[in-house]
Amino acid sequence: MYHIDGGTATVESHKLKPKYGMELHAELPTLIEAGKEDVRVLVLQGKPIAEPVSKHGPFVMNTVEEIYQAFSDYRRTEFGGWPWGPSDIVHPREQGRFAKMSDGREIVPPN
Repeated sequence: MYHIDGGTATVESHKLKPKYGMELHAELPTLIEAGKEDVRVLVLQGKPIAEPVSKHGPFVMNTVEEIYQAFSDYRRTEFGGWPWGPSDIVHPREQGRFAKMSDGREIVPPN
């Protein structure tokens, strides 16, 4: 679980401040509480796959050789030749930092 923003969250009597995370156990019920302030947390779950892991940059594979192949594939096809011009999305610098939520709202960090 990662505490995105807001006040302090209490997770099973442990305090979790914004920008910190903690590991939860999926097999146990977990009580997450917030005071009167809004709190946003991100809870993710995954099962171990019992395979070797090799990672570099944005790629996670099983071996270093597969990492090299992923970089090669990306350079050659940009993952299938996306229809956009440059491979990165660039917003005007004066727009500043923001996050676009799934409901269309844009959130900017406080100054």
